Amino acid sequence: MSAIHFGGSRSLTPSPLVSQVVCAVLASGQAVHVGCAVGADQQVIQAALAAGGHSFLFVFAAFSQGGQGAWSGSAVQAVSQAKQAGFLVHFLAGGSLALPLRARLIRRSQVALHGCSASVFFLASPFSPGSLAVAAHAACSGQPVFAFACGFSGAPVSLRGQAGQWVAASFLGFPCWQWHPAAVQQSMF
Repeated sequence: MSAIHFGGSRSLTPSPLVSQVVCAVLASGQAVHVGCAVGADQQVIQAALAAGGHSFLFVFAAFSQGGQGAWSGSAVQAVSQAKQAGFLVHFLAGGSLALPLRARLIRRSQVALHGCSASVFFLASPFSPGSLAVAAHAACSGQPVFAFACGFSGAPVSLRGQAGQWVAASFLGFPCWQWHPAAVQQSMF
């Protein structure tokens, strides 16, 4: 079964687009991988809960089942609801509580990306550093990367450390941006 990684801005205000895209992915028979933050992650979890696709949502939490290691940007309640509803939740997916929070969040995102066929981001601004860092990691690993501009017009800023550009595209029929890596030119010498 194919899986799609979802992420995005913690400051994302409620958007019906998130639910529409998540429901389209679930309806296509693909699994959903998502993190544990408020904003975009929380909206993805809520959309999957509403859709009822229990076997197709995988939540990757940087905190423990009891909420230890969570911070103000963690969607502890939504993750707990997902667990209670029968979704698979990987607690401490970013490593033990002995690691600093920032390291656990980065590692959690890398674990959530593993095995996915594409990554989709819902961005509240074109300068969403955490989300775009994860997007750059996905692009570096060869995954197609899509971004929805939620609350701003135009493309997000370029992915740090990646040669390429955002181009207008479509993800399951929804207009968005897709990262196109620059073509690698081979030397003739």
